[in-house]
Amino acid sequence: MKPTLFITLFLLGCQGISLPPDQSDPPRKQNHPIEEIERYIERLGSKNGAISLDAVEYLPYFGEQAVPFLMEALKSENQNRRALSAMTLGKIPHKDAIASLIPLLEDPEALVLNVLSDDGETIHPAYTGGIPKFVSQQAKASLRTLTGKSFSSASQAQLWWEKNQKTFEINKPTPFPNKLPSYAKWLKGMKICIDPGHGGDTHKRGFKRGVTYLSEAEVNLRVARFLRDLLISVGAAVTLTREGDTFLSLKERAQMAGNHDLFLSIHHNWSPNLNSQSTSTWYHLTPDHKPAAIDLARYLQRNVFRELGLPQWPAEGGLMSDGLMYESGFGVLRNLPATVPGVVCEMTYYSNLQMERKLRSVDFNRQEARGLLRGLAEYLYYGIPKAKLTGNNPGELHFRVYDGLEGRKAWTKKYKIFSDHIIVRIDGKRVTHTYDSNTGTISVKHALTPGKHSAVITLINIHKNHSLPKEIPFSIPER
Repeated sequence: MKPTLFITLFLLGCQGISLPPDQSDPPRKQNHPIEEIERYIERLGSKNGAISLDAVEYLPYFGEQAVPFLMEALKSENQNRRALSAMTLGKIPHKDAIASLIPLLEDPEALVLNVLSDDGETIHPAYTGGIPKFVSQQAKASLRTLTGKSFSSASQAQLWWEKNQKTFEINKPTPFPNKLPSYAKWLKGMKICIDPGHGGDTHKRGFKRGVTYLSEAEVNLRVARFLRDLLISVGAAVTLTREGDTFLSLKERAQMAGNHDLFLSIHHNWSPNLNSQSTSTWYHLTPDHKPAAIDLARYLQRNVFRELGLPQWPAEGGLMSDGLMYESGFGVLRNLPATVPGVVCEMTYYSNLQMERKLRSVDFNRQEARGLLRGLAEYLYYGIPKAKLTGNNPGELHFRVYDGLEGRKAWTKKYKIFSDHIIVRIDGKRVTHTYDSNTGTISVKHALTPGKHSAVITLINIHKNHSLPKEIPFSIPER
């Protein structure tokens, strides 16, 4: 190797860990709740274009699982539902839909949508008599997408189909791969509970909605689903507290986080300032309550903010205590298990008129999910320190520390832990200890009574990530 090349590589190696580039992730199939597909099919019949066309955009998320429900909706008495089901089938290429679309080529019905007047006082049809022959137009457009042919009548289409249906193969577009950071691999094996905020309340008029009637609960669920899919694709285990528009108490949501490593509640914010468009991430009461939650909040906050390209960084970095809102904090964070760090992420403001338009976009919802994924991935990339019990001798315990960066194949020393910040608690009480930085060993002398006990050890690694507040159980035998 040339000396100059060696020196260059040497210097690069000394600069510490840098974030690797993005990589494409292959799409994976998901099974979705039938009730959710049916709920969106129902919305196709709305005369509110913001609601019905929004359903057209989102239904393809459910993939081929939605096709039988859309085919059945082609027979609906509601002309809007027939038309927009036909439109949606063109976005989910499936051979079975062809025969069901053909009869609609003779459907003369119009699309009927209502709008609000300029002065906001009256609701009236967007078009007198609706958009004529819209059902047949959408059936024709979808058949052209599915077959590559344009039919002038149902009889012409039927003759072609009878002749070709046995040999015809539909061309399915290659899904656009998600660009995920390669360092997302460190999420593999993590157990993450995602809470789509609110739910079971979209029937309440005006409840947590934007000026164009966008439901916060609806957007929270979309972003949570997209994030869930991304996390599963890199090997994380994920639980959603709700899979549909259902109500859960804050305590029930928090209890579902048991046996998970992390908890994230996804929300969107409201403000009387219609120009608000920032991101904030909320922790419970004080930074000392769960220091690991502060680490998680920090990575989520900056990655979401950057991914969404928001113009102005919030005051003090956007990390907020829920004690500012309630003396006892948010119920969903207050009721979390002591061993699970959790945060609430207010992605941005649905009360901002421009932002609400963006939040209706499935692509923007995916962008929000990518910001959260990047935050979680970067958090894990910089390592989570931990300790393990290695010696339970009479009157003395020994714990081995890990900085969470093992296995990175870096030119580095072991035990990258801030020794002065090690905290050891036995049965909830802080105790004195000694630490050998050469062996990464914590020693604790004790006079514990026989029986079951537990230790919680707080560590901070070189990247200032704290250990998770996990208990280390152990027993003192009878003497």
